[in-house]
Amino acid sequence: MDKNTIIAIVIIFLLVIVFQYIFIKPQIEQKAKQATKKVVEEQQKNVTEKVEEKAQIVIKPKKMENLALPAEGAKKEILTIDTDVYTVKLNTEGAKVISFKLKKYLDKNGEPVELVEYKDDDVVPFEIHFDRLKNTSITDKTIYFYKKNGPYSYTFFRDFKDENGNVFRLEKTYEFDENSYMFNLTVRVQTLDLIKDLYINKDNVSYTLAWGSVLGPSSVIRNRYNITTQGYHEAGKYKKVLKGAAGCSLKRGESRYIEISRVLDWVGVTNRYFFIGIVPDRKNYIFAFDQRTPGKYLLGISHPYFRGKGFEDDFKIYVGPKDRKLLKTYGHDFESVMSGRVLKPIVIFLEIMIKFFYRLTKNYGISIILMTIVIKIILHPLTYKSFQSMKKMSALQPKVTEIREKYKNNPQQMNKEISALYKKEKVNPMGGCLPMLLQLPIFYALYALLSSMIDLRNESFLWVKDLSLPDTVATIKMSIPLLGYKIAGQGYTDINILPFIMTATTLLQSKLTSGDQSSQQGKMMTYLFPLMFFFIFWNMPSGLVLYWTIQNILTIGQQLFIDYRMKKRRAAQLVLEEKKSTGKKHYKSSIKKQKRR
Repeated sequence: MDKNTIIAIVIIFLLVIVFQYIFIKPQIEQKAKQATKKVVEEQQKNVTEKVEEKAQIVIKPKKMENLALPAEGAKKEILTIDTDVYTVKLNTEGAKVISFKLKKYLDKNGEPVELVEYKDDDVVPFEIHFDRLKNTSITDKTIYFYKKNGPYSYTFFRDFKDENGNVFRLEKTYEFDENSYMFNLTVRVQTLDLIKDLYINKDNVSYTLAWGSVLGPSSVIRNRYNITTQGYHEAGKYKKVLKGAAGCSLKRGESRYIEISRVLDWVGVTNRYFFIGIVPDRKNYIFAFDQRTPGKYLLGISHPYFRGKGFEDDFKIYVGPKDRKLLKTYGHDFESVMSGRVLKPIVIFLEIMIKFFYRLTKNYGISIILMTIVIKIILHPLTYKSFQSMKKMSALQPKVTEIREKYKNNPQQMNKEISALYKKEKVNPMGGCLPMLLQLPIFYALYALLSSMIDLRNESFLWVKDLSLPDTVATIKMSIPLLGYKIAGQGYTDINILPFIMTATTLLQSKLTSGDQSSQQGKMMTYLFPLMFFFIFWNMPSGLVLYWTIQNILTIGQQLFIDYRMKKRRAAQLVLEEKKSTGKKHYKSSIKKQKRR
């Protein structure tokens, strides 16, 4: 096996390792989970019963209603705030947000996207609980009074008793902006007895401002790209704390509860397309991240226990799309939640290209094709050298085979002879691998970009309905291994067209690259590589599969063109050599004639 083959196999192995966590591993885990379904369900049932039992024991005597003073006249109402960017609904029960609808981003039904999804007893955004987040599992049902401060602002208030029976008032003020995804939330606590100090302390906190339970819209079970991540920003970096697939059961390692007690820049929850970032004032809060319950992602900011007359906490909150340019305008380094941080310059460059071509074509499918062409043009000089190197390597194969046979019992000498041959013929064994190595960072950057680019949502191209999802044209009720999935015991497999086209083009490109390969290693390279990519790309965003397909087609055309030029040059060189040879013969013949004379 020559060095070029070994290097190519190593690259394929690395690709398998990288992508098995994206595709193969989740499928295997799903299959294993199905095989032990009954055991897992029983274990989950026992754990759930214990958690519910524990939650009832801890939370029941600490319900907020027990602290609230009776209030006649307070009634449950739904208040609506309508801005240019979203419609917000506030509920006087809990003084909480029960709806965030983004006007400029639509769901598959053409309606504004809803970012707040919850069930009846779930904790919902911006509730106040007089306890730590870990002791909170049900929604706050305290009815608040309210007053309207303006077209985009409400203040909610209610009186409570502290641990010593002293009365205090809690106020919560929402201040929205007419054309901004950022709004202000202020929490005020003030004693109503100017003589006595308040003492508010439940498990060493005075209150917790909570976000829950899902940053919507939650995805279907089979879509593993909609990963919900909780994290925080500190010292110029965004650090992930917990993550899980929305709509799916969490892995055991992700079913956790974490608290951080120090001054942070901000905390947030993000999924594939949307982001909530809470920027607190510069105080030492207790930040809690909770994913103990499958499918629920709770975030809490707790004010430490308090003794005194009162206090005021201010929060700036972003709720909206994960758009790099938009996030940058709000500051706080919000754009650090975007994917592809390691290859950020490449990601930004590709994003600029796609959006530039979209402004020209008004179609993201065509934009991706044009971007692929530009990338091919940029890489053409290196690709040309690579093809030249591969052709030379192919031409030297008979000599390499001869050396292998001659020194098959002396591997050290065999390697020396092969290296000497490559050096003599000025061939670099790694030259053919260069384009593939260059494609890897571009591919990863595109994967990060196209998997989370909100502009691709609901964007169609030819038969593709959504470039951010697989190009499914039909679904059969059967779970094909490595391709299908199961919901409620029923197997399904989505039929996608682009992966078949991509695999065919990859196979053709591989055969053109490898040439006439009769060895076992050559056949493996020719057929294994396209087959592996078929499974890797099956459920990837169709925009990414489209890029790779067009890239294959362009590479085939590029290779045929380079082959044509190389053959033409070779033919011209042969003619020149023949002329030189004929000239020498004619010269020698004339010399002989002169000598005879």
